[in-house]
Amino acid sequence: MRIEPDLSGVGIVFLGHFNPAILTPAWFAMHGLLPDKVAESGTLGVAHSDLTEFSAEWLQLRATSNQLQIETAQSPYIQLCDFAVRTFREHLFHTPLKAFGINRLVHFRVRTAAERYHIGRSLAPTTPWGRWGRILDADESQSGMTSVQMTQVDPDDRPAGGQINVTVQPSVHVGKGRTGVFVAVNDHFASDVDGPGSATRIADLLSANFESSISHSDQIIDHVMSLASTEAK
Repeated sequence: MRIEPDLSGVGIVFLGHFNPAILTPAWFAMHGLLPDKVAESGTLGVAHSDLTEFSAEWLQLRATSNQLQIETAQSPYIQLCDFAVRTFREHLFHTPLKAFGINRLVHFRVRTAAERYHIGRSLAPTTPWGRWGRILDADESQSGMTSVQMTQVDPDDRPAGGQINVTVQPSVHVGKGRTGVFVAVNDHFASDVDGPGSATRIADLLSANFESSISHSDQIIDHVMSLASTEAK
C-alpha cells in the first residue's frame, strides 16, 4: 500500500446455525485450534446460548445463533483463515453454513485536509448536485462526502449470490476528523451446497479464495489512497 495504515485488520463472518455456548477459548484449546497459553490469556466477555464474545492475543471472536465473526489486527492474516478452515473441516463439519464474507478494514491518514477533500470529490463529485453542490464546494472543511458504497454483484468464478462491497468514509479513529480515511472491503461468498456438507464446502471456498481476496481488496484500497494525490492544494 502506498500509505501505511494507522489501523489495519481482517475479519471473516460466517452465516449459518451455531451453538455459541461451546465456542469459548477453552473449547478451541481442547481441540488444538488455539495454543493453551493463548486460550488462557484470553478475555471471555460472555458465553451462553445466545452470545459468546472473547479476545485471545491475536484473535477476537463473536458468535450468535446465526453468525460467527472472527477478526485479527495482527499479520500474517492467513492465520485467521487457517484457524477458520481447521475449525469447520475438523470439528464443526456438521454445522449448516450458507455464506461467508472476507472483510478488509483500513484506517489511514493523508497529509492534509485538502488531500482528503480530493478523495471525497473524486468518489462523489459535487457537479451533479447543481447549485447545492456549489455551496458544498464553498465550504471544503465542513461539507462533503460522508459515505460512499460501491457494489459488484455476482463476481466471476464463484457460486451465484456473491458480492464485493466497498465503503469509503472519513475515519473517526485517525486524523482528528480532518485527514483520516476509512476503507472497508466486504468480499461475500454464498455456498452452492445447502444442508449436509455445507461447512466443508464453505471451508474449501475460504481456503481457495482468502489470499486472492485480500490481494484484490488491497488493490482497491491502494487505488483509494492514490486519489489523495492532487495538484490542487
